[in-house]
Amino acid sequence: MKFNYFRKLFFVKIICVLALLGFLNSCATYSVQTGKNIKNPIAPIEVEAQEVDHTFYLVGDAGNADAINSKQALLPLESKLEKASKNSILMYLGDNVYPVGMSGDKDTEEYKTAEKILENQLKITKNFKGKTIVIPGNHDWYSGLKGLNNQEDFVISYLKDKESFSPRKGCAIEDFEINDNITLITINSQWYLEDWNKNPTINDDCNIKSREEFFAEFESLLNKNQDKTVVVAMHHPLFTNGVHGGHFGVRKMLLSAENSFPVPLLGTLYNLLRKTSGISSQDVLNKDYTALSKRIQTLIQKNENIIVVSGHEHSLEYIEKNGVKQIVSGSGTKTNAARAIYPNDFSYGKNGFATLEILKTGEGILTFYGKENDKEIVLYKQSILKPVNTETKDYPNTFPAYKEATVYKPEQTKKSGFYNFLWGKHYRNYYGLPITAKVATIDTLFGGLKIDREGGGQQSNSLRVIDAKKQEYVLRAVKKNATRFFQAAVFTDQYVQDDLKDTYVEIFLMDFFTTGHPFTSFIIDDLSKNIGIYHANPKLYYIPKHDALGKFNSSFGDELYMVQERESDSQLDESSFGKPDDIVGTDDLFKKLRKDEKYQVDEKAFIRARLLDILLGDWDRHADQWKWSEFKKGDNVIYKPIPKDRDQAFPKYGGVLMSLILNLPEFRKMQSYDSEIQNLKWLNHVGYQLDIAFLQSNKKEDWEKQAIFIQENLTDVVIDNAFLQLPKEVQDATSDKLKADLKLRRDYLKEYAIQYHKLLEKRAIIVGTDKKEDFYIKKISPNEIEVSQIRNKKDSEEQFIMKRTFTSKNTKEIWIYGLDDDDKFIVEGDFRSKIHVKLIGGQNNDVYKIENGHNVKIYDYKTKDNTFEIDGKTNKRLSDDYEMNVYTYRKAKYNSFSVIPGGGFNPDDGVKLGVIMNYIHNGFRQNPYTSKHTITPNYFFATNGFEVKYKGHFPKLVGQLDFNIDAKITSPNFTINYFGYGNESVYNDLDEDIEFDYNRVKLRNFNFYPSLNRVGKKGSLVSWQLGFEDLEVEKTTNRFISEPNVVAERVFTHQQYTSTKLSYGFENYDVVSLPTYGMGFLLSAEWKSNMNDINRNFFTLESKFNFSHKITTNGNLVFETLLRGKIITNDNFDFYHAAAIGGNNGIRGLRNERFIGQKSFYETSDVRLTLGSIKRSFVPMKYGVIGGFDYGRVWTNNDTSNTWHTSYGGGLWLNGVNMITAKLGYFKNPNDKARVTFALQLGF
Repeated sequence: MKFNYFRKLFFVKIICVLALLGFLNSCATYSVQTGKNIKNPIAPIEVEAQEVDHTFYLVGDAGNADAINSKQALLPLESKLEKASKNSILMYLGDNVYPVGMSGDKDTEEYKTAEKILENQLKITKNFKGKTIVIPGNHDWYSGLKGLNNQEDFVISYLKDKESFSPRKGCAIEDFEINDNITLITINSQWYLEDWNKNPTINDDCNIKSREEFFAEFESLLNKNQDKTVVVAMHHPLFTNGVHGGHFGVRKMLLSAENSFPVPLLGTLYNLLRKTSGISSQDVLNKDYTALSKRIQTLIQKNENIIVVSGHEHSLEYIEKNGVKQIVSGSGTKTNAARAIYPNDFSYGKNGFATLEILKTGEGILTFYGKENDKEIVLYKQSILKPVNTETKDYPNTFPAYKEATVYKPEQTKKSGFYNFLWGKHYRNYYGLPITAKVATIDTLFGGLKIDREGGGQQSNSLRVIDAKKQEYVLRAVKKNATRFFQAAVFTDQYVQDDLKDTYVEIFLMDFFTTGHPFTSFIIDDLSKNIGIYHANPKLYYIPKHDALGKFNSSFGDELYMVQERESDSQLDESSFGKPDDIVGTDDLFKKLRKDEKYQVDEKAFIRARLLDILLGDWDRHADQWKWSEFKKGDNVIYKPIPKDRDQAFPKYGGVLMSLILNLPEFRKMQSYDSEIQNLKWLNHVGYQLDIAFLQSNKKEDWEKQAIFIQENLTDVVIDNAFLQLPKEVQDATSDKLKADLKLRRDYLKEYAIQYHKLLEKRAIIVGTDKKEDFYIKKISPNEIEVSQIRNKKDSEEQFIMKRTFTSKNTKEIWIYGLDDDDKFIVEGDFRSKIHVKLIGGQNNDVYKIENGHNVKIYDYKTKDNTFEIDGKTNKRLSDDYEMNVYTYRKAKYNSFSVIPGGGFNPDDGVKLGVIMNYIHNGFRQNPYTSKHTITPNYFFATNGFEVKYKGHFPKLVGQLDFNIDAKITSPNFTINYFGYGNESVYNDLDEDIEFDYNRVKLRNFNFYPSLNRVGKKGSLVSWQLGFEDLEVEKTTNRFISEPNVVAERVFTHQQYTSTKLSYGFENYDVVSLPTYGMGFLLSAEWKSNMNDINRNFFTLESKFNFSHKITTNGNLVFETLLRGKIITNDNFDFYHAAAIGGNNGIRGLRNERFIGQKSFYETSDVRLTLGSIKRSFVPMKYGVIGGFDYGRVWTNNDTSNTWHTSYGGGLWLNGVNMITAKLGYFKNPNDKARVTFALQLGF
């Protein structure tokens, strides 16, 4: 095809695509829009005042309130507030001061202006009887944390209410119990989006110091308030159909920038790039914003009682999507166009506000108000929250005293011999075995119980119940919940729990749960009692469906349950918990420990509990598996452990495939129970982090003494009696073997204790408190260090906290965290210590006095004032890197090595088989690891060739720069293709006389590429790479490569090259494995020189641009395109470095490297259609078809060719839960045979 034709076609296509996408994205308007289900925007709903439980008045982005017109916009709201009852809350939803928040300096004109803006907003509350709460937005953060705190102080002072600004102190989250039926949760969404490295003090005054802790707290609050209506207030909406969501009005689509002169198509291109790139942290498609939105959506999707209210978008919107109810009220003083997309949506682009009335029935009424002709008007009024369903079903009220039941249906436990060979037998027979249990009902058990709420466990169906004395108990079903586990453990950023039901993954996981003995929890309380470990007292009951279960009858009842005391402050009189003064969770314990040195863990009690874990083979000992009994002893507060949830005691795995899986690092902790421990290190993989955190001063002798104590008190008689607590039906040969194995393990417990203590000693992590402390590090000898921790109090003697001695034989490194306040680190001794010491100062002014800094590293904040009296050997690393300077116990991780199979196929290389070997090193600096090394050997069956690839990744090795190494060596049989030089090189794929191998070139290749890379927060990548290559082409007879004058003879000898390459790229997608929005580009420049002939050097420029954009609003039809070009500036290159097209390089209907030249360009475009979903599969899947067209060409010097090469075709795609997409394609070039392609697109 001719060049002029394609040039015209290319520009016409660009114009058409931009015009189409511009049209699709310019449907936002300022007038009212509603979804197709909204027949009457203003529903005839009449609500009497006495029916209303609480009213929320919602207005956002009112920070432009200094302008006269903007003040007028708030007048209708003021009128409403004057008539409101005291059971009301006015919420300012962020962006309270434009344009840059309140100044951090109170002596500036900017501060005074901000005061006036806030006063104009708050004075409308003068006659308001209710409560006012102001939450921060992104503009309120623009003057930093100090400016935000100044705004908080002003609001609190003006309203005379300490709770009027929330969350307080710039922290993440707060909750308000409005009444018995309603809870308000406020989220500081900009806190999440902030670059914490630029704001090192951001969490100084906050209990939550990481984003993961925030999500955990939010999930806990939702679970705590599951029976209430929950209003979640956050400035940034989870989704929006306005500008920040990529939806523009016609004017916006014409503007190339804010307030610019309209330029057709240029404005469309600008907004398209803004939408797909997510370059603005304030747009929904931004990486960090997307991560925040997805996590919160996932947590609230399963609940119908939650409403999210936000500002940010300068419009009024209501959006129902994916089970989430989102109100946007952000047009307090600014306006922008928006649109209604989904069936129940509403949008309006002018000034206004919203009210949310929560009725006593639980129903929620949303009303949007606007203003026209200086009069308030109602724009929208609908019921968005259904009343609480109080209907109950009649159930039997008489039951037998005992009932026979199974955990699973018997047919679920029947597996073939081949299945057992692959996956093992486990304890499967117990799950289908009828067990006789005592029948109990909620209203009669323990004198009568009442249901408090559903439990929040990751794999158990449980209810929290309360007796007449307000003591709490837990009813936990013996049968686990596979979909709940998968949701919590794997899919944290998308809700799949409902979709996973009845899939093969649920069936498989339910069978996997049979690796755990269903009834061993009833053994462990007896074992614990005899060795002085606190414990609950579980009992087995059959609980039928009955009236007292109420609404929970839909998911509870008619099965076996374990009922026990809940480890909480309601059970302080329980002797098996030690009758403590209080009971706290692990997160609260960590907060106490860093608060003051008087809070202490009873290390000996914890060691004893951990030795029992080892004895039981219980590998699942994470932080949520512990509660802590609190005892006040003099001036100190001591915490003793209460182990929880013994689901993984005495596990039983098996099967060939299961054994292979359990060799992977993440699964090595799962070890079948036997008389000997297979791998003590990996058995304790989960518990290791808490062990390092809590055992600050333990010694080998402590472990030995506790092991001996257990051996002496856990006698054969005690063990035999404990096993009698099992249901009689499972007191069989399997139980006898467990008893025998337990006794043998007990006999070797001292050896295990010594071995595990030795493992813990390799890396010591010593943690101070948020008070002033002195740390003395004394180098006694090159092989020995003594560390002392002393509390430095005002007007009193120093208080000794801890002293511990380490030897280089056992300890390789010591990390010492000072945490907050002014700490001192004194290193004494002039020895060259073999133990590496890391001192992490934390906040405030820390003092470092170091006599000999050999193997001593200091980590502290660069922007903080610190005092250094150190020698030249001390390595000082000052940085505002938040993760590096903040203590988290989760940083203690094992190194790991794994081997997994790999492979692939394409027509040129044939079948490829290999393995992927990974080694991950977890040192002090983790992003998310210290280094990762991957070695991948592959064998190609079609050519008998092999390759070995190495990739090394060292994140943040030099400041914010990652260091990478890429290397590869291939055998002489490794092949590429060569068809000749130029855009019209001759090859007839349809000629039967030409063998497929004829154009294959055997090549031996060794290359080595080290590089420095900076990965930007928003998806950018800057890379500088050096390179070395050693190439040798084999002159194979009867191949094209051996024909006379086809290539220069030099290529048949070793050719060595050096190179340097600079690249800049960017990528951002809404769903990586199956994007509906997103874009990527890459620009690179490379200089390469032949070491055999220094005059043979050349310069290469290469670029790539791709984007994805949905055509239909539901994302079922998507357009994707990729453009790529390459230019080599001279002819000093050989064929294997040429610019190429074909196969993997763009024209999918051609063979790899089909055309090569000095320049190349191609474009591939696809339209992807979703046809449906498959639920009855291993995981929920979507499937569809693809239609594609490619074109491209190469150029040479003095080129006269006008030909453009094309291919067209289509294929099928299959996507599993947005994590992986498989594509099978069939593409045809007019002059060649069709080519089948297969590709995997990963989202992780």
